[in-house]
Order: sequence, then structure tokens, then C-alpha cells
Amino acid sequence: MLHLQGTESEVHSAAISADAKLIYSSHELPSRDRIPIWNEVVWRNYVPLQIKITPHDDFAGQVALTQLGGVRVVTSGSRAQCITRTPKLIAQDSEEYLMLGLQLKGAAIIEQHERQAQLRSGDFVFWDTRKPYTINFPSDWEMAVFQFPRSALTFSPKSIDSFTALTFHGQKGVTQIASRLLMGIADEARYQTFEHDTPLLEHTLGILDFCIGHKLTDCELTPNYNEVLLRRINSYIGANLQNPQLSAIEIAQAHGLSLSQLYRVFQSQRSTVGDHIRQQRLDRIKYELTSPASRHLTIAALARKWGFLDTPHFNRVFKAQYKITPQQLQHQVMSNRKSQIDK
Repeated sequence: MLHLQGTESEVHSAAISADAKLIYSSHELPSRDRIPIWNEVVWRNYVPLQIKITPHDDFAGQVALTQLGGVRVVTSGSRAQCITRTPKLIAQDSEEYLMLGLQLKGAAIIEQHERQAQLRSGDFVFWDTRKPYTINFPSDWEMAVFQFPRSALTFSPKSIDSFTALTFHGQKGVTQIASRLLMGIADEARYQTFEHDTPLLEHTLGILDFCIGHKLTDCELTPNYNEVLLRRINSYIGANLQNPQLSAIEIAQAHGLSLSQLYRVFQSQRSTVGDHIRQQRLDRIKYELTSPASRHLTIAALARKWGFLDTPHFNRVFKAQYKITPQQLQHQVMSNRKSQIDK
């Protein structure tokens, strides 16, 4: 973990392995460059953000990147600052994430939907990158941010709006279980990557699903039956995405439903079973295309890994979804890595 209290040497002493890639370390930079480069690194590794930091000569910080089953986990910490996601920045960005911020050190205040979550060490919070938000770190801080695609947690937009910017306390209740798991992942990620550990990701999502259900109940916003069923179906789909034969019939049978009942569940989401499976597979492949851990895999191999046996068909649906071909995305990522190395 990062150590920002005190001297610059303490920042330098943080143990980060090659698996958890250290992508910013203030001690390696001249004082005048530390804040501008920090702003650029945060912009690239989270989402486009407006960052306000009081200029000073002793700015210290680190940013490290690892993966959990294809989900990016960015651990960062620095001096005090305020981060804002504005409507203008949202309009310029096509990414859609449901972020989970786990406070590791210091304090944080997250504002979204006219609510304010206050975090201490061990607490966590969700925020939606498609809606404006503000994160204020009043003093030295460290946070691990799990960048989940919105499709990873199957809640209706109304429910997501209900539990974002609410504090999930890490010191008591069922959320303590989730906090300890997330803290363990963030701590162990200093030494290894969980890039290909899909079972651990599914286990984590299951516990978070459980915690969110409790939070909605506490707020007297109990999810309806269809939403609970949809989350169970989504967990089943996530655990079986690599099976190219995964079908609506298999999913319906696994949940004691007829095909027509299964279709009605997805109608409430303005989606179909096939579209949902395809989107989850595309999300996983897109993450792997941007991950250094997967650079040894060809695009065809990644497509097969996630259930696309017809590579030309995969290329077409990928471009239709993301407005860029897999080859173009891979080239873009490689170019960005090279430019960072050259710097």
C-alpha cells in the first residue's frame, strides 16, 4: 500500500510488484512536473476528470494498476485534492462504469445524486460514471478503485441511483465481510495479479450483490422479484461465459423458468438474453485487449476464450458496439504504452 504520511522516502518504500504495475511515482519526477503528470495519469486510468490540487513543492503520490478477472483495479494515493466528473466530461466519454472505491487510508467525501458518503479506512462506496460526481480528499489519502462495467452488477438504473454515494461501513454488519475481502484483494494485488481469476471476481460480485441488497432494504427500497431473479441469472451467465454453447434454454432450466418467463425478465431491462450474453462477453474481451497480462494472446484466441467461435463475426459485433475494431484498439493501447515508456 502507499505511504504518504511523512517523508518522500516513505512513498518510495511502497512495495509494488511487476504484476501490480506502478504507473506513477512522484519521487521519480521533478517537483514542477509532479502535479501535471498526476493529472494526466489519473485521467487515463480512471475516466476524464477535473482535478484541483493546491500547488506546493512536496506533492507526493503513487498510482498502481492490477486486474481482478479482467476488471481494472487502480490503487492510488496522494496529498489532498478534489476530483469532479462534470456533465461536459461525461458527454465526451463513451465508457460506462460502476466504480467501487475502497478507502485504504485517510478520509474521503463522495457526492452524487445530492447525497454525500463519508468514508474512513475500510469503508467503501459506489459511484456511477454516467452521472456527475465529486470526490474530496481533505488530507493525505489512499483508495483502491474497482472499475466494474455497469453490466457486471445487474441492477436497474433506479436501484443504481439509490445506492450510489451511500457509505458501506467496513467495521460492522454484512458489509464488513465485503470490506475484508476487498481489502485482502487490494493488499495481495501488490504482489500478484488476479487477471485470470474469474472465480474470485464472481465470488466478489456475489458478496457485493448481497451487500447492496441489504443496503436497499435498509433504505426501504427492496428490489422487486424480477430484479432479484435477474441478478441471479446474471451471476449464472457470468460464471458460464466461456461456454460457447451457453443458451437461453440452459439458463431457463437452471432457474426453473420457461423460455417465455425468461424473456419477460429481460424485457424489463429493454434487452434480450442473447444481447446480454453478447455484451458481457464483449466487455470481458475489451478489458483483456487493454491488459498487459493478455498481450501474448491473439485476438482470435481471446474471442474463442469468451465464446466467439467465428472470428469475423466477432470482429463485426465488436466494431458495432465500440465503434473501433479489436485490432485498432490493440494498436491504440500498444501506442499509449510505448509513449508512456518513452516519457
